[in-house]
Amino acid sequence: MPEEAPEARGQAKGKDRSKAKGVNDIAMRKRVVVEALKDILSEDELPEVSAGVDVIGDIAIIKIPEKLERRKHEIGERLLSKMQGVKSVYRQSAPARQGDRVRGIEWLAGAKSIETCYREHGCTFHVDLSKVYFSPRLSYERARIARLVNEGEVVVNMFAGVGTFSILIAKNASPAHVYSIDNNPYAHHYAVLNCEKNRVERIVTLLLGDAKRYSEELGGIADRVLMPLPELAIEYLPFGIRFLKNEGAIHLYVHISGGQKNKAVESAICEVLPHLEENLKVKQISGRLVRGVGSRRYQVAVDAEVEKLGKQ
Repeated sequence: MPEEAPEARGQAKGKDRSKAKGVNDIAMRKRVVVEALKDILSEDELPEVSAGVDVIGDIAIIKIPEKLERRKHEIGERLLSKMQGVKSVYRQSAPARQGDRVRGIEWLAGAKSIETCYREHGCTFHVDLSKVYFSPRLSYERARIARLVNEGEVVVNMFAGVGTFSILIAKNASPAHVYSIDNNPYAHHYAVLNCEKNRVERIVTLLLGDAKRYSEELGGIADRVLMPLPELAIEYLPFGIRFLKNEGAIHLYVHISGGQKNKAVESAICEVLPHLEENLKVKQISGRLVRGVGSRRYQVAVDAEVEKLGKQ
């Protein structure tokens, strides 16, 4: 049985303030939303709106329950007037699509621009939220992974989006190189722009296309593989293994449904471990509850330090 460890292949560098900051930011945002809406919503209605607000650059995206549908523009206008730095308010009208993960959005108030600039951990990211996936709620997770990267490592990010994980690693760790792959041409476009803006284009190679396609060409190149797409992580795991050198670390993200919150990490490890052990010796494995993504549905990060068994 592999050893369970708090971190996989790498030690966190310095004191971890980003988690506390992220929690405080979320709590502060909820307080601002509650304060903005307390005069127009009941005590029962407030939590249904305040829990589902993301601020990305100067854009706020909110979730509004069906029973408040008729008041969506009133809610949007009130948030626009009360939330400092917010120039546009949109409503999430549909969950993230399978594949490109882009969520449906509907304008409610303010400027009708859906392109914005978001800053995180010393990096700047340009995004068009109608064309690419982006979540500020993964801020701590991105910083956590960057702290695990050791000097001189080669990293492959199989589902890179606009380059958030990849650029943060390139700028805040000391990798030899990062290969950043995504299938969405719009995400690739913004990743190119973001690499230039953050001056990491010499460290990050951006590849457009399905990660499967590159697993042969870049087989055996990586010390660390990132798989931050829960919908495809298990399916693509054999290709993730191909990228690895004989030893390395894999970080994959999965969704766990139907169980208790305090059992989500254990359930995720139990789901992932048999797939890893088909072709690998698992030296250490650990998990972290990232966030809730629905009713009794959780996103979990699984970190594994592994060694290949025979020829892959």
